[in-house]
Amino acid sequence: MTNSKPSLSRSDTQTLTWADCEQKVRKLHRAPQDVTEDESRRLYHLELSASRHAGKSPRHVLEQAKAVLRS
Repeated sequence: MTNSKPSLSRSDTQTLTWADCEQKVRKLHRAPQDVTEDESRRLYHLELSASRHAGKSPRHVLEQAKAVLRS
């Protein structure tokens, strides 16, 4: 019998905790790059969301933070 599940990478199987999310958003916020005042405010808000465990999931909050920097 073969395993029909596709193989998952470590990042797919590793659970992102709220504390990890908060740390990663903070790291994105403080990274040396050109961040506008509006982007900084949005990242700070997402950082607070992670610290309060607010939002759909830690991964969703982190993806939102990355999207702020891509825009």
